[in-house]
Amino acid sequence: MQSQHCTSTLVIRRSLFVVLLILAACDLLTAPSVATTIRLSPAELVFDALGENLRVTATVEDQSGNVMSNDTITWTASDRGIATVSFSGLVTAVGPGTSTVSASAGSASGTATVTVIQTPTSLELSDTVVSFYSLGDTTRVIATVRDKNQNVIDGTPVVWATSDSSVAGISSGGLIRAYGVGSATITATLESLKAEARITITLWESITAGQIHSCGLMVTGTAYCWGSNRWGQLGDGTGSNRSIPTAVSGGYTWRSISAGESHTCGVTTSDEALCWGRNLFGRLGDGTEIDRPLPTLLSSQPGWQSISAGGYHTCALTNANDLFCWGANGNGEIGNSTTADQLTPTSVGSAQTWQSVSAGGSHTCALTTSSEAYCWGKNLYGQIGDDANNNRLTPTSVSGGHMWRSISGGENHTCAVTDSEQAYCWGTNANRRLGNATSTDQPVPMLVNGSLNWNSLSGGNEHTCGVSSSSAGYCWGFNDSGRLGDGTITQRRAPQTVIGAHVWRSISAGGYHTCGVTTSNTAYCWGLGSYGELGNGISAASSTPIQVGNPG
Repeated sequence: MQSQHCTSTLVIRRSLFVVLLILAACDLLTAPSVATTIRLSPAELVFDALGENLRVTATVEDQSGNVMSNDTITWTASDRGIATVSFSGLVTAVGPGTSTVSASAGSASGTATVTVIQTPTSLELSDTVVSFYSLGDTTRVIATVRDKNQNVIDGTPVVWATSDSSVAGISSGGLIRAYGVGSATITATLESLKAEARITITLWESITAGQIHSCGLMVTGTAYCWGSNRWGQLGDGTGSNRSIPTAVSGGYTWRSISAGESHTCGVTTSDEALCWGRNLFGRLGDGTEIDRPLPTLLSSQPGWQSISAGGYHTCALTNANDLFCWGANGNGEIGNSTTADQLTPTSVGSAQTWQSVSAGGSHTCALTTSSEAYCWGKNLYGQIGDDANNNRLTPTSVSGGHMWRSISGGENHTCAVTDSEQAYCWGTNANRRLGNATSTDQPVPMLVNGSLNWNSLSGGNEHTCGVSSSSAGYCWGFNDSGRLGDGTITQRRAPQTVIGAHVWRSISAGGYHTCGVTTSNTAYCWGLGSYGELGNGISAASSTPIQVGNPG
């Protein structure tokens, strides 16, 4: 009996143990899966351009290493300035640097490293064509480096070089400086990338002030005009005023240019003469009285040497030193013994051989090759200089027996420089434009006050300017709008220094303003600026020299 009882007890114990094992197995099978590991692929991301995308895959595993597919994954970026990550794991490069993106599910997380390195694929310059019109001027060119998605790469240094350091220099920061006339190429390089800018340095050769417009020539022979354009006197094909130098149309290469009352004329390097602007009285010399907004050839082309645009007429000298005039002739300013207007170039009635000519308001003056001075036309104020007040219909010798170097006809007065560098003026002395400390009209040449030696003089409407032998600038006479350039609007009866300590090559007195070019080929204007005739981009007067702006 005892043996049977023990057997039954052993069976029961075994049965209980099996049940316990089964129950334990059931407990294991029904335990919840817990995310314990997240693996990211790829674990390292490298971008070479901003804006690039790459999707990262997150694999979640439970405590048994089994992949969990239904867990919600939360994505985060350690530095959104470098890279961002979407809710689905799409990583986007935002800025250069290194950061991480993380995926988390419950207490598990995984991390991938993100590196953004912008690789330069293009190099461009802020300007590819740069023009200078004054030596010593500077401008900065910016080099922009981009990646393949055209995003700017900041702080990338480039290497600068110039093809001709005598023309243009370049600093390590891209600052270009003009050193000499000519052309050069500025190059920026970065590894295999290269960008170039063409540099041209063109300086002012001469300048001429008209009534309310101005014109100038570059050393290259390119002509520009600015100011009033009511009659097309700027030669750009329009009637619009310009406050900065505007190229004269036609593509001509000019030897000289002259601005008159409301017209302009010039001579090309091929000895052709052209005029444009107002054509009342036929002052353009094309056989008509039609205004011309573009350069128009004279009706005859014998081969012209120089030209001078006056108030309502024009005169020019041929290569054979013959003199012709045309336009208004009511006062005999054509010099052909009549008072009939001339629509085409008409020979001046004299046997002299001429070296230069200056057309004034309603009179004309010229120098012979033997340095004698003659004037003709209106003589109401004695501007002919023959000690009379009668109009002269043919060239009349200027009194005094001087030998003259240059001569300039103003509106109603005349000024000239002798071979001994002395300055004389004659004609009306209203507003003290003769510079002899009086207000009395003078029918013969009167010495200009002061003990200066002179290179040149220029007669304007009611003022006179000149350049001394030491290249200093002086003006005197009426000073409305500051046309004398002395910083005031005070009338001056003797030469007054033009402010600025500039070293002048030439000065041209216009109607109500004045312009000049320095020996360093920089152009300045001063006086009335209402029509943009000062060329500095605004329409305002200035009583001191203002640098003419760069051509537009």
